[in-house]
Amino acid sequence: MNKPIAALAVLGTMAACPAWAQTGYPASGPGAQPGAPFVSGGGEAPAQGAADVAQGHVFPNASMLPEPAKEDELKAHAVQLPDEPVEPYLLTKDAGPFMVLAKTFRGPDSQKLALALAKELRAKYNLPAYILRTKDFPGFSNIRGVPPTADPAVVQANVKSPEKYRTFDEAAVLVGNEKTEKDSVALLHRVKKIKPDCLNGMPKFFAWREGLSTAIRTTNPYVPAQHLYQHKHDELVEKMNRGPRSVANCPGRYSLQVAQFSGRSTFNVNDKTFKDEWFRSNLKKSPLATAHDDAETLADKLARDPDVRKLNQPVFVYHDRTSSRVFIGAFSEPRDPVAGDLRDELLKLAVPMLDTKRSNGGMDKMIVPASMLTDLKPIKQGLEN
Repeated sequence: MNKPIAALAVLGTMAACPAWAQTGYPASGPGAQPGAPFVSGGGEAPAQGAADVAQGHVFPNASMLPEPAKEDELKAHAVQLPDEPVEPYLLTKDAGPFMVLAKTFRGPDSQKLALALAKELRAKYNLPAYILRTKDFPGFSNIRGVPPTADPAVVQANVKSPEKYRTFDEAAVLVGNEKTEKDSVALLHRVKKIKPDCLNGMPKFFAWREGLSTAIRTTNPYVPAQHLYQHKHDELVEKMNRGPRSVANCPGRYSLQVAQFSGRSTFNVNDKTFKDEWFRSNLKKSPLATAHDDAETLADKLARDPDVRKLNQPVFVYHDRTSSRVFIGAFSEPRDPVAGDLRDELLKLAVPMLDTKRSNGGMDKMIVPASMLTDLKPIKQGLEN
């Protein structure tokens, strides 16, 4: 035999032996058949049965996985379902943001089943448990014309019978008020070990599953994604907002935006002057480069305008890396009626203030009051050291 070929054959045999041993394949023997993984010998099944293996929640072979229970085999609830209101247990945006999805219930009694689990988790295990219902999201309700929490202006699904009657309802139990992912991992390990008593009296398709072993990590769906992770402090933005009219000095949480200055959104790439030399010579003329000064100038003119001063509302500015904005007013509520009156007056003054014959020389930019107040809380948090 050729020596190189013989050497390759020996190496192949040596590499195959550990692989056979790891996967349950017999290392030798004529006509031997592959066995189940982690089973030694000639592929014979282990001595213990599927029920014994199920007690340890380990299934060496997928064929040993017990079949789920049939719908007609499910027993009625053996646990007394609570009749108290579920509203105090409903999930809100103040919980979380990182949480653990402990259990999901589906069916006509899903809400009561979730309430029973949430109550036990709170009382017995001292865990902050909340209930999240699918029907609380606009568009998820199958009852036509009955929006659970949707605004009346939200268009509901145009469905007909039998879809318009809710056949299934869904409620999930979420646990935790963790602020970081690391804390949610530790909470997940704790929740997975819990075996609530109420689950023993509830029907289930997979009899071998015990407790909350199938729990997973998740986030509060009511918390915006940009609020899940803490942003790094931007020193440049903080320096740009150290002026006397900085929005950080606003005593209220809300203010009315009246102007915004930002950079160009498009360029004419077919222009022959669209070159590096053009950028270098015109960089100082960029709207973004002058946005800071334009906003400060407008704010000063608004503060000195006689008609604006009669409104008794302060003027503020805010600068970031993409734009500069001008605000008027300080309010503690998002729907303050005074803010509505302020907007109406500013709309009336928008055009007259452009008159150059005014005492302050008139405005070189027209103000455009926003339709709603701006929440300054996240802006102020970004300016804090």
